[in-house]
Amino acid sequence: MPTLGKTINLYLMDGTEEGRWQATLSNWNGIGFKIPRGDLKKCEDLPELNTPGVYFLFGKDDETGRQFIYVGEAEDVQKRLLQPHTFEKDSYWTEAVIFLTSDGTLEKGRVKYLEHRFYTIATDANRYIVKNGNTPTKSSLSKQIRDLLEEFIINVKLMLPALGHKAFIPLPSSDAEKVKSGEDGLLYLTRNKPKPWRAIGKVTAEGFWVLKGSYIYPKLASYVPANVRKAREQYAVSIGADDVLQEDLCFGSPSFASTFVCGKNTSGPNEWKNAQGIPLSALDTVDVPKAASKKKKAKPKTKAASPAKEATSAEILHIRGNKVRAIGKMGGSGFTVLKGSQYIKEETKGCPDYVRKMRMMLVNEGKLADGTFLADVHFKSLSGAACCILGRSANGYIGWLYPDGVSIHGKVQEKGGEPGGKA
Repeated sequence: MPTLGKTINLYLMDGTEEGRWQATLSNWNGIGFKIPRGDLKKCEDLPELNTPGVYFLFGKDDETGRQFIYVGEAEDVQKRLLQPHTFEKDSYWTEAVIFLTSDGTLEKGRVKYLEHRFYTIATDANRYIVKNGNTPTKSSLSKQIRDLLEEFIINVKLMLPALGHKAFIPLPSSDAEKVKSGEDGLLYLTRNKPKPWRAIGKVTAEGFWVLKGSYIYPKLASYVPANVRKAREQYAVSIGADDVLQEDLCFGSPSFASTFVCGKNTSGPNEWKNAQGIPLSALDTVDVPKAASKKKKAKPKTKAASPAKEATSAEILHIRGNKVRAIGKMGGSGFTVLKGSQYIKEETKGCPDYVRKMRMMLVNEGKLADGTFLADVHFKSLSGAACCILGRSANGYIGWLYPDGVSIHGKVQEKGGEPGGKA
């Protein structure tokens, strides 16, 4: 069953974005209010605020520069907000977000339950500093009431970002299992010197994240941009003594992120690759199939396998250049270039006649157009596929690369074999 859409209504109560906001969700009796600190005493027109509810106080932490959140509850929310909080001795909150119900059904036990749950969610998300000095007590309620309140929590998590805060949205690295297994759209930047290391990244609507656990190369090149040098100084406290990042960092672009990681100018779209070795620049334009499930490794053979057998049907190979991005895989009696791959439209003077005819035939069949493969195309050989893509003579053993950037020929050489099979 498809997920149904929802409607959030935002009402600017004072006619300006800097004033008080009211938020409601379709088919829900909950109400949200966003109120600047200075406007709390001007809420005589909101008697709803004198009922039980849960509230969040937001501000900026002076020591770290990060946003903070305080989670609280009250039987009379406005009255409680006008009273001092313990954390205010060294922090100053600037905005309150309040959630209650239009029928006032959030009695003491229920708001205590919500306070505990929201505190736990904010702590686990680790986006904002949580200013609560102690873990709020969790009320003991019947399963029926808990289920109702969990639905309340789901709706609040949906609405809070619309009110300007993402305190309950987990950081990309929060799911350790997905990071470990390489799932959920993760990207990798790897190097072998001075020792094998890697950084982990992810693209979200907020920007490009470099995730906790990434290695940050300690030395900065003399020519590194000033803004990257400044970012290294700003986030120095987030990089451990072992040069490993201790928290997720968000940047504006993949190139800034990769330059921050490597300490020298880099091209992020080419440096960041998925678990199959496909660069981000290709992922933005090419439909990449999901990786097949891992198979048991075959027992070593005394005789080196042919390149065609080295590239199994489950493994995606790629050709990458300044003008082209293409991916394909072995299958059947040849090699298939996958839909969405690019090809160079201009053919070289020395391009073989059979390649010209083959490309023309594919264009007439509607499989090639404007530099793009419009369908999967099967070739009898690796080299035939490479020639079609590059518009010139090409050695498929050398042109097609594994996810780690090594050619098929290179893999065979590593294993001490000789190239064989059909090119």
